[in-house]
Amino acid sequence: MSELLRTPLFTQHQNLKARIVPFAGYQMPVQYAGVLEEAKQVRTHAGLFDVSHMGQLRVRGKGALEAVNALLTNDLSKTQLGQAQYSLVCNPEGGIIDDVIAYHRGPEEIFICVNASNRAAVFAWFQQHLKGASLEDLSDSLSLLAVQGPRAEEILSECSDPQVAKNLKYYWAAESKVFGEPCYLSRTGYTGEDGFEIYVRNEAAPRIWQSLMELGAPKGLAPIGLGARDTLRLEMGYPLHGHEISTEISPFEAGLNWVVKLKKAGGFMGQPTLQKLFEAGPRKVLRGFAVEDRRMARQGAEIYTPAKVKVGTVTSGTFSPHLHHPIALGFVDASQADAKDFLLKVREELVPMHTRPLPFVPSQAKKK
Repeated sequence: MSELLRTPLFTQHQNLKARIVPFAGYQMPVQYAGVLEEAKQVRTHAGLFDVSHMGQLRVRGKGALEAVNALLTNDLSKTQLGQAQYSLVCNPEGGIIDDVIAYHRGPEEIFICVNASNRAAVFAWFQQHLKGASLEDLSDSLSLLAVQGPRAEEILSECSDPQVAKNLKYYWAAESKVFGEPCYLSRTGYTGEDGFEIYVRNEAAPRIWQSLMELGAPKGLAPIGLGARDTLRLEMGYPLHGHEISTEISPFEAGLNWVVKLKKAGGFMGQPTLQKLFEAGPRKVLRGFAVEDRRMARQGAEIYTPAKVKVGTVTSGTFSPHLHHPIALGFVDASQADAKDFLLKVREELVPMHTRPLPFVPSQAKKK
């Protein structure tokens, strides 16, 4: 078993008495004050996250955009300089290797943020299949901090170029400075709230973290762990690799049709298979559920019809601090796509639950 890694902010988490757990090969803070309290903090004020375990890749050279676009399901050619785009990296069988954010950072540069657990796999995949451009893994030299919540813009405006923070659109990024430190500032996040993600060099990360806490604490900024981050993303219905998406799950089963551009000029890796899967229709569909009980749905829990026929499995579940009851995501057979009422197996009991439209909680991201 390999030794767990630490982000440059590990000492800060220790000083804040965070509960540290293994995650994606790192020792990461799962909570500080408590998952429910931290989730509420982000929805009402602001939260500061260390997500430096995420991977960052850079593709450069003439034809970089075209080279990356051939490996993504979305159409990066439709983006402008400075724009970011959510996309999928699929294998020839149509399975999802990872979901990523690709940034059109320069005329000959694409910057890609990948999930921590898939960093090595995506890098190897790009090494094998990327044509006509150079590839670098910057993950070990960059830290990633996220400020999320309704007061995020106010906080960033006071420590960076206020015009950049205020004018940066949702899913756009810009070269900027935070507390005088050069950074790549992105109006993105994984919470459904307005917010920013800050890419900075490792050496500067502890100072940026501390300065953000000192500036933001009077405005309600608090450190947030991965436990609340998972609760927040689940309230939004956002997929998580290894749960709602994987190499065994197609984008159409995961409800991600909107990021698969089957008619993209030049095609892309997995396009022929995905075309066939689209025409055949999904065998299972992802749904959101509200559980009519205080007991939570856990990953792997079985889903039944009211007639007690097993038709699916839970992929993620939590207690929603904003809805005050358990929620879940899960796959059910396509034949049950229009059904509303189901039963959840909790130990040996069947508990009522029903479908809910996604997201469970309205998004507050600044999309205009």
